[in-house]
Amino acid sequence: MKDKNITNGQLLIELAEIHRQIVELEKSEIKHQQIEEALRESEEKFQVLVELAKDGILLETVEGCILECNTAGAKIYGYTREEMNGLTIAHLVPEDFKKKLPKVITDKETTHGIFLPRISKKKDGTIFPTEIATKLINLRGKSRLVVYVRDITERKKEEKKLKETRKMFASLFENSPEAALYHDENGRIININSRFTKLFGYTLEEIKDRNIDEGMIHPKDKIEEGKRLTKKALKGFAEYETIRKKKDDTLVPVIISASPVIIDGKYQGAICSYKDITKRKQNEKLNSVLYNISKAANSRISLDQLYPLIHKELGTIIDTSNFYIALADEKEDKVYFPYHVDEKDDNFPILHFKDTNSLTTYLVKIGQPLLVSYKQIKQMIDKGELNPLGTLTNKSVWLGVPLKIEDRIVGAMVVQSYINPHLYTEKDIKLMEFVSEQIATAIQRKQLEEEMEKLAYFDTLTGAYNRGYGLAILDRQLKLARRKKYKILLAYIDIDDFKKINDTFGHEEGDQVLTEVVKLLKSTLREIDIICRMGGDEFLLIFPDSSLKDLSIIRERISKSLAELNRTSEKSYTINLSLGVSEYNPDNPQSMDELIKIADNRMYEEKKSKLKRK
Repeated sequence: MKDKNITNGQLLIELAEIHRQIVELEKSEIKHQQIEEALRESEEKFQVLVELAKDGILLETVEGCILECNTAGAKIYGYTREEMNGLTIAHLVPEDFKKKLPKVITDKETTHGIFLPRISKKKDGTIFPTEIATKLINLRGKSRLVVYVRDITERKKEEKKLKETRKMFASLFENSPEAALYHDENGRIININSRFTKLFGYTLEEIKDRNIDEGMIHPKDKIEEGKRLTKKALKGFAEYETIRKKKDDTLVPVIISASPVIIDGKYQGAICSYKDITKRKQNEKLNSVLYNISKAANSRISLDQLYPLIHKELGTIIDTSNFYIALADEKEDKVYFPYHVDEKDDNFPILHFKDTNSLTTYLVKIGQPLLVSYKQIKQMIDKGELNPLGTLTNKSVWLGVPLKIEDRIVGAMVVQSYINPHLYTEKDIKLMEFVSEQIATAIQRKQLEEEMEKLAYFDTLTGAYNRGYGLAILDRQLKLARRKKYKILLAYIDIDDFKKINDTFGHEEGDQVLTEVVKLLKSTLREIDIICRMGGDEFLLIFPDSSLKDLSIIRERISKSLAELNRTSEKSYTINLSLGVSEYNPDNPQSMDELIKIADNRMYEEKKSKLKRK
């Protein structure tokens, strides 16, 4: 009994054993003196054990009057041991609890070692929580009540603190700006917040107790990835970017952040947050589209090569199954379609503002984005606002945005569907508008480049190569012919009586003649043949891989085309040409200047011959 570190459990066991011994002694036939001695010894042990107890121990009458109290019990209530003796249980409870106290405690009211909560009152009136256990015993022939009292104030504080912490956690979890999920160490889902429901479409009732890695929000190709993340999250913080699946099977790009939940040093599970990065991904795609279009516009590709690239890039951010670009020329009063890809129509004729009122011309006129369904199109037709061209179905949807350079409308960009009336939304209008300025700028840049190229390489009046570029081409052709060992035929052409036409009918008429001659030559000669305006009414024709034996065929074609031109012309004059030729032979090569001089001289010889015949 000298061990001061005896536990409450051991104390209760000792008390029970002493009580058993007392009962046994009372039942035995031992002499009265021996019984008294045994009882005294047992009571001494009892008193020592009671005093060692950390819980309060009260000995009461069945009416609730306190007979004895240990030091711990007096301390709990703020009294001395002497003050406690003679008090009733009514002194130790709040006023509103007194009515609930029984007048006499019977065995039915005792708890037999089970601690029950009670609100108690200290000497100074302080109300505090306790746990009470009671036991009815027979002591020296009288019923006595042993009351065990435990002050649980600190425990309640801890419980309150824990409860507040849990409430705070629950509040943070629920009000997290991102979708959040809590699962145990086996991946079993315990809770989700409302953001999770909003993002993925699942309610807690639908997914609680399911395993996070069973593929519920994982695309098939991401299930193993998800399992690896779950294991990693249980060991420490993990974060990475991936794809997850919504309830409706649509995919969503997310950044997942996962942290372990550790309680009492043990891993209990993990909290995972899912940040929807759809907008960021769209912006990245959009920036990529704009960058690629800008890069292409600044590259050496042609305008015809730029259009399909625009189509391809735009197709990464919006459905472009049916797509076309229209350009408007106000001076010539026309809208034409340099690029179009369509499932239903292939005929995209040049339109005139005055004669047509199609969706495209309507859009260019109003200069505003237009998203219309079949029903809306029909209403506009009924009002006389539209006279659309091309195919129209009862599921058609048409989305077009103007192409603008500053405040000037230069055309339109259009996507449409014949089978899905809900394919495009207001968001797609903003998307198309956002890229349209960049696309319009890219197209204009290429148009300017082509105009500059024409100025650098082409004769602005006739469209033939100019002298400088034509001679550069001839130089390259001669070098190639020398290496490849093939012949080249040159022809020098002059328009007969061109000065007379100019003097008689004016220079504008002369310019028309020059244009008609080049047009005739382009339609008559091969695609590989080269037409170069040397100056005035003189032209140099270059025929790669040709020789003097081909001259008769060339002359015959030109003569026939010229005769047809004069026959259909309503002019009072006829157009005639004089032609001189030279041949480059790699076995006996001559310089470019020599070849041109030979062809020029032969042309003048033919012209003189014509004059003599007159």
